[in-house]
Amino acid sequence: MKTEILRLERVTTIQDEVTLLDNLSLHIFQCEIMGLVCVNANGKESLIQLISQNLPIHYGRVYFNEVLVNNYQHSPFTMNKVAVIEQKSKLIEDLSVADNVFVLRRGFKKYFINPRVLNEQLQLFTKEVGLNIDGNDLIANLSPYEKCIVELLRAVIMGAKLIVIRDISNCVSAADLAKFHNLLRYYCKKGFSFLYICNHHEEAFKICNRVSLMRDGKILRVFDQDEFQNDSLVPYYIREFADVAKVMNGCRSREEILTFRNVCTENLNHMTFSVAKGECTVLFDVDNTVLLDMMRLMNGELRQDSGTILLGDAVYSRKQARHAVGNGVAFVGEDPIHTMLFKEMSYINNLCILLDKKQNAVRLNSKIIKSVIREYEPIVGTEIYETNIMNLKLQSLYDLIYYRIELCRPKIVFCLQPFAGADMYLRRHLIELINKLKKKGITVILLSVNIADSLVVADKLILLEKGRFSNEYISSEFNVFSSEGIII
Repeated sequence: MKTEILRLERVTTIQDEVTLLDNLSLHIFQCEIMGLVCVNANGKESLIQLISQNLPIHYGRVYFNEVLVNNYQHSPFTMNKVAVIEQKSKLIEDLSVADNVFVLRRGFKKYFINPRVLNEQLQLFTKEVGLNIDGNDLIANLSPYEKCIVELLRAVIMGAKLIVIRDISNCVSAADLAKFHNLLRYYCKKGFSFLYICNHHEEAFKICNRVSLMRDGKILRVFDQDEFQNDSLVPYYIREFADVAKVMNGCRSREEILTFRNVCTENLNHMTFSVAKGECTVLFDVDNTVLLDMMRLMNGELRQDSGTILLGDAVYSRKQARHAVGNGVAFVGEDPIHTMLFKEMSYINNLCILLDKKQNAVRLNSKIIKSVIREYEPIVGTEIYETNIMNLKLQSLYDLIYYRIELCRPKIVFCLQPFAGADMYLRRHLIELINKLKKKGITVILLSVNIADSLVVADKLILLEKGRFSNEYISSEFNVFSSEGIII
């Protein structure tokens, strides 16, 4: 008989008159990887906080190891022994691996700390699973994948009964994700239980024993392994996204707009490739090592050690890169809502901000602003007059970011992991926004470590491995890739 670790019975939570969890029922057994695929983001954060911290609920019951831990009242979260691993690491960057694993956990005897002993203790765990991590290494020097491993080891050593894995495919490469999945399977056999949260059913099907589908804080259905197929999900959301078509560019010429010739940095190893004008190209970084270097080279933050970058037929120098927008190069960074928008500025001022740089003007005059309003009011509606952009919905904020790019008419736009962390509805909307850029004849380059969504809009994929060009595929050849980006 299976041992139950967690059981939620008809749980409802309400905050500011908004229902976050709606009559939600969920149970997780020992030695199980339970998947949670979130069609939208509603309720995801609340569920994690509830099971890890026992937040108050309005209705329902929460049991941990068959013990009632939350019934209308707040109870100590120490009862649950839940660990959460997510994209944003909770590790202390300036401490060693061993210190993070042992010293910072509850119950550790702090009166005697010997680094050598701690490292020896850590090696017992790392050798067990075939990992090569030095306990003396600082967390700051580790890759995102290695940080995830350290957090997993800490959870195991502290005796967590349930480990929540949240959206780690946003920061871990496809190859590393496969290795991490093997670790989860190993510890699952050792008696640990996992709640694996992601936005892709394809990802969940690869690793989970069962998968729960959640929308608006409510479990729609729980799928067993024999039901792990797209047809099972069609009634719930797949049909809604089937009509998102790839925009095919009318221009079939091979006019190269961007060329890398033997470009070297600390992470780029004689990188050589070209991108055609008007195409959407995915630069798929298998090892998750070069994406930031690409962005920094193009925006002037980094100078290559050797090699040449061409924009069209002209050399793209670091001086030009520092004025990228004026030279026809634009960027959409990762998590653009928090990094690209100015909360204290109005919608129209946020929309026009890149025009200042493109026109080298100190201030946009009223004629230009009026002209922009005339052009975009039919598209945006009354939101264009919004003075507090934080009143807008998430999709409207993404509209603002991509309309800003479109407005400055760049030759090429780099999008860093545009689908990372996006729920199904936002993914669909981002695909539509990228297609709009393509319709304008703008070359789009997607820098990605996960290609499941990127291939929907891409005309070409360039595979980057170990810091250099590995292979190139056109859209008719995309069938050679699995949903995780692994060549079949």
